[in-house]
Amino acid sequence: MAPPSTPHAMACTPKYQQLKQLAESDDLDDVFYLLFSQQYTENEGLIMLLGERRDHLTKEIRRLEKLVEEGESFCPFHDEGVDGLRFMKETLEKNKKLLAGLIGLMDLAREGRAEKEHHLAWFEKV
Repeated sequence: MAPPSTPHAMACTPKYQQLKQLAESDDLDDVFYLLFSQQYTENEGLIMLLGERRDHLTKEIRRLEKLVEEGESFCPFHDEGVDGLRFMKETLEKNKKLLAGLIGLMDLAREGRAEKEHHLAWFEKV
C-alpha cells in the first residue's frame, strides 16, 4: 500500500486525487484499474451504439438500393423522376461512405477494447 499523499502532492495532482477517492485507495494500481475499467465500459457502450447505427444504416442502404432499382424503370419518364432518382443515388453513395466510416470506427473501438483488456489484466496481476 502506498503512503498517504502529502499536501503538496495533493495540490499538484488533483485529477489523481479525485481518482484515488473514487477508487477508495491510495494505491496507484487500484487507481489505474478503476480508470481502465471505466474506459473499457465506455468503449463497450460505444461499440454497441456504433453497431446499432451500422445495422440501421445497412437497412437504409438496402431500402434505397431497392428504390433506385425500381425507380430506374419508370422515373426517367417523369419530369421530377430524373432528379429524384439522381438524388437518391447521391444519398445512397453518401450512406455507403458513412457505413464504411462506421465500420472503420468500430474496428478502432474494438482495438481499444483489446488494449483496455491488456491494461486491466496487467493491473489485476499486480
